[in-house]
Amino acid sequence: MSPAHVLEPTYQRLKRALMEGTWANGAKLEAMRLADDFGVSMTPVRDSLNQLVGEGLVDLTPGDGFRVPVLTEQGLRDVLRVNAVLLETASDEVWRIPNARDLEDWPDDYAGRMAAVFLVLAAGSGNRCLAVLIDRISDRLHRVRIHEPDVLPDAAEILAEIEASLRGSRNERLRALRRYHRRCEERVPQLVSRLSG
Repeated sequence: MSPAHVLEPTYQRLKRALMEGTWANGAKLEAMRLADDFGVSMTPVRDSLNQLVGEGLVDLTPGDGFRVPVLTEQGLRDVLRVNAVLLETASDEVWRIPNARDLEDWPDDYAGRMAAVFLVLAAGSGNRCLAVLIDRISDRLHRVRIHEPDVLPDAAEILAEIEASLRGSRNERLRALRRYHRRCEERVPQLVSRLSG
């Protein structure tokens, strides 16, 4: 096991690179090469890759090694539908309107901001399990969400609508969430094609 002072930064760097789409769909992740690139030994890279397998951000096939998961059109539709169900369930729970502190220091980038909005929505339900699942899905979808503003002409407007719905009624939240997921599902082929480049 790697020492924490080496493992944690290696894990965070690798996770961030995966979420930002540094490697294409299905790209092989060679531990030795990554260790050289990161200036660390192979042990923290391997430990980090194994942890990321558990989080669904990396695939491991015995005999083939680690790869960026291939997100197919059907796979993206499936994840979007699960995300929609979880977020609508969070909206149905006894819901706490976020206070100003919940909304501080949100990321400036679209993908990070969408993840933050969804996490606040999930946390407002008071259901910790829902919040963990929605956060994990946001990590998996981050590399897709990076491309949403290029593929969805109204992405910024939809994000603003979801943000505003956090202080609105349950029906406003559901309407905004459904619009977002419907628009994403309409553009699944374009979003998936962006991951292969």
